[in-house]
Amino acid sequence: MRNRQDQQCRGGVRGVATLLLLMVVTGLLRPASCDPIVAKCPSGGPLDNQDAFCKCILKQLPRSRSNTVNIKCDFDNMEDVVLNKELFPFRNASLVSAYVRMVNATSVHVTKEFLKEWLQAPSAALDIWRGGNLTLESTPPLDNLDKFSSFRTFAGIGIVSCYIPEIPPKFLRDRTRAGFRIKTSSVGTFRTGFLHNIKEMRYLVMEDSVVKSVEGSVASEGYVILSKRQVHTWSGVSLSNVTFQNIGAGAFNLTHHSDMESLNVTNCRLGTVGTEAFTVVGDIEVNITGNYVQKLEKEAFKVKVTGDVKFDENVIESWEPDALEGLMCHNRTSLERNTIHVSSAQDAAINESFTLFHNTCGNPQLFLIINPTHPVKLRVNTTSTWVLTTLLVLVVAVGLGVVFNLKTKGGITRYYTRGRLPIILNGRKSSQENLPNSAEVNLPTGGSTEEGHTNPMSGTWKL
Repeated sequence: MRNRQDQQCRGGVRGVATLLLLMVVTGLLRPASCDPIVAKCPSGGPLDNQDAFCKCILKQLPRSRSNTVNIKCDFDNMEDVVLNKELFPFRNASLVSAYVRMVNATSVHVTKEFLKEWLQAPSAALDIWRGGNLTLESTPPLDNLDKFSSFRTFAGIGIVSCYIPEIPPKFLRDRTRAGFRIKTSSVGTFRTGFLHNIKEMRYLVMEDSVVKSVEGSVASEGYVILSKRQVHTWSGVSLSNVTFQNIGAGAFNLTHHSDMESLNVTNCRLGTVGTEAFTVVGDIEVNITGNYVQKLEKEAFKVKVTGDVKFDENVIESWEPDALEGLMCHNRTSLERNTIHVSSAQDAAINESFTLFHNTCGNPQLFLIINPTHPVKLRVNTTSTWVLTTLLVLVVAVGLGVVFNLKTKGGITRYYTRGRLPIILNGRKSSQENLPNSAEVNLPTGGSTEEGHTNPMSGTWKL
């Protein structure tokens, strides 16, 4: 009897242990909460620090009355988070720079109140890594523009591995210089003018991501002035391995400030590219390589620059008349191994002077795929085509003569068939994830910036 009771007891203990394990695995032991938590810096009390997700460090610069603040929050992939002004109670702290990092949340809601407080610092940076569903609000007008008018203010935003329904208008605003980067994320819509009153852009980078639509010009002014600085890992506009469903007319209208800048569009899949979607003028190097384009509207790429131009190894599925008429060439322009699909109607209009490019480009090499559902036909629009064709005819004639002689002499005849012509695109590579290594803050004339102070954009991105 006692042995049976012991077995029942042990069985009951095992059952309770199994139930507890199941509850832990399924998350039933987690404190139930319907509301997201508000991210905030711990006040210092033992009860407040016990459940704190954030570490906040306010540091005074040597021999200065100015301060820097560094806030890092890790939510262990368990929390829905709201960022509001409670996270940033530093309005009266005489800040020079502010860095905020949010990591490992199930969702993040960035409110306009937080953005306004965060941008009180002359140099500000915000990183959101693995933030789940990310909701962003427009930034309201700032109230310290006159106070910091003598500073060269900077703001940088980095988003990694998030889903963002939209980047709202006037999201990043009122800065002398700014930077914006998205990596391994999914974006619904970039609203027109998500950059507002930004005098110069250090970098605008998108990598390994999916974007449904760029609605219109990324800047409310209708153009972006690029201005690089060596302390930043990235510079200019760089789109690498990104899928865009639609890029609206005038989306990326770029010019330069003083140095040679850059536009790179590489290994992307582009849906509809609107009229003048990429307009590039001035001292800028242009590299558009290895992309697959579903449709080009008239003058989709409008390029008139002094820097090197590469438009190589792109595949264009459909196009409107004068689709690349706006791309002007000079002696440092490369237009190689581009392939376009041609419908029957378009094929009927093709003649020997056919080209998609501006007349400054001459008659560059193009591979035409006519009716892609059938075996590929190759046509190269160069003057040397006819010379090659003549030589080919002579070679074939000589070959037939040799075959005829072998056959008449009892020799062995081999038959060869020609398969489809493969189209090989470049491999895809992503950039390293290094943030700038010095602060984007300059004091007014006559002052000096202390060396070695905390830079809100310094460090290395670690996924």
